[in-house]
Amino acid sequence: MINTVLFDFVNTLAFLSPKREDILRSFAKEQGIALDKKDILKVFINLDEIEPYSSVRIKNLKDKKDFYLKYNERLFKNFDLKHSDKFFDFYMNYNKKWQLYKNVKYVLNELVSEGVQIGIVSNFDSNLENIVKDLGIFEMFNFLCVSQKVGLEKPDINFYKYVKKSYNIVPSSTIYVGDSYSLDYVPSKELGFQSYIIDRHKQFLFVESRLDDIKDILAKVEDSNVT
Repeated sequence: MINTVLFDFVNTLAFLSPKREDILRSFAKEQGIALDKKDILKVFINLDEIEPYSSVRIKNLKDKKDFYLKYNERLFKNFDLKHSDKFFDFYMNYNKKWQLYKNVKYVLNELVSEGVQIGIVSNFDSNLENIVKDLGIFEMFNFLCVSQKVGLEKPDINFYKYVKKSYNIVPSSTIYVGDSYSLDYVPSKELGFQSYIIDRHKQFLFVESRLDDIKDILAKVEDSNVT
């Protein structure tokens, strides 16, 4: 029986708007280059698997800029774009805000009404609590586990062990949902969670336990509780 559902946050429950692929398209347009949005998404998703951002190691703006200088250099090589060193400031100057994906509030409300414990397990900094509050969903969660506060992060299996121990989680009775194969799906599954990857852009078709939409998790909870 499922009594707990854990969610990743970024690109699972919420996203920054305008999206980074749209900002990159604007940057490329200034160079007279038209980029396909699907191509950009594929590169971003693959690059995030190879070079994930670390909220534990990156502690200030200089660290962040140093990380993205290298990240953007690899990103730009996929599109023959120039001036990767200028993209960090271009991106940071955009006025961005967090938005929930469609059906997120509905899913959270349904889980709460069914008495399911829900939590966020995220590679993020200490500002996550304020963001979740601004999105109007903070009260729905039993807990938020944030990597920067813990000093551990995905895909380290010890981060998941910390979650298990700190919140009395029984992996076999817990569904875990995230958008990254290497950071979310693999380590959580290794620890025995019922793991699913949210795959809105169909980049992980090789994964059997994948979801096209966050609302699909409700059927997984119901099926598990029936059987």
